[in-house]
Amino acid sequence: MYTDLAWLYDRIYPHIFDYGGLYDALAGFLEANSCRRILEVACGTGRLMAILEEKGYEVTGLDLSREMLDIARTRCAGKLLRQDMRETRVEGTFDALLCLGRSFGYMLTDDDARRALEGFNRALRNGGILILDSFDAEITRRYQFEILREGVYEFEDMKITRRSKSSDYNETDITWFVEWEYIIENDERRIVRDKTRLRSYDKSHLQEMLLDKGFEIIRLIQGRELTLVARKVGIPRKGC
Repeated sequence: MYTDLAWLYDRIYPHIFDYGGLYDALAGFLEANSCRRILEVACGTGRLMAILEEKGYEVTGLDLSREMLDIARTRCAGKLLRQDMRETRVEGTFDALLCLGRSFGYMLTDDDARRALEGFNRALRNGGILILDSFDAEITRRYQFEILREGVYEFEDMKITRRSKSSDYNETDITWFVEWEYIIENDERRIVRDKTRLRSYDKSHLQEMLLDKGFEIIRLIQGRELTLVARKVGIPRKGC
């Protein structure tokens, strides 16, 4: 999905994520905290980044996928960096850091999560704002696994059917596998499959890690996902 099928991601995800609505939800926090320079971690193909730039923000995007960044360059003016969020290294500091789209769910271990949060801390100025969302463990524990789910997306030049199934849930670390099947129909019909492992976070555990890594919690929002708004107030504690 994030390499050979980056183009497909770019076509269907505006029908899965409401990027305009996401910006509307962020705008108040960004304005209230005088944020102008923004680092978007896991920026994907740059759809949210492009909206932020249209609103006058100076944005740098960071993503692990070269193919996703290649697409982002077609719509974004800001700097784009290929990095793993566990190794976030940027020049200067930012007023706000965004890690959205539940991308933090790829941090499968506490070590992964803590390394990412340390990098986020380094990238922010003192008092800078972190807005992060994750799969919510409370919802994941109620989720119906092993059920096939399907979405159909029709465009002028093709039809894409997306089927997904979650399985192999592990209650100990709140991880599970997701398998996708994409049926792409245009001049020909082809089927592509992908799978990955994801993790959910308990709100108390994520809050604790944020505190250990030099953040104070401003707001916690539980909806379809767990969203935290935090402020950098210090440096990460060693050994946490």
